[in-house]
Amino acid sequence: MSGDRLLIDTVFVQALLGRRDQHRDKALALLSRMREAAEVLVSEAVLVEVGDALRAFDREGAADWIETCYRTRNIKVIAVDSALLLRALQLYRTHSDKPWSLTDCISFVVMREHGLTDALTADRHFVQAGLRALMLEEA
Repeated sequence: MSGDRLLIDTVFVQALLGRRDQHRDKALALLSRMREAAEVLVSEAVLVEVGDALRAFDREGAADWIETCYRTRNIKVIAVDSALLLRALQLYRTHSDKPWSLTDCISFVVMREHGLTDALTADRHFVQAGLRALMLEEA
């Protein structure tokens, strides 16, 4: 087990489950890092987004992935309660110059509040927010 503390983003899961996804190789290369990490966070907003994004081509895979997150020892699912949503909404509102989704803002708030800097994603919005998008970095 490593001391890594990571956040899972939808892009990572889509790449793992989508055999033709452009980011698949990067996601597969990072899978062992995720498995060995001390702690991996994922918000319920991302889990909903995964289910929505994969409904047309791998509904079963999405459902399995989501259930697995709740059972995996090093993955902590962060509930999206009203307080978290309102903190994310404030970030969303104050950064109207950025194309960040509300789900992105939830992830950014979760990362900051838990002291994380590294996200399993290829989403450049994380870099705009001052975080690391590990799937964009060279191996």
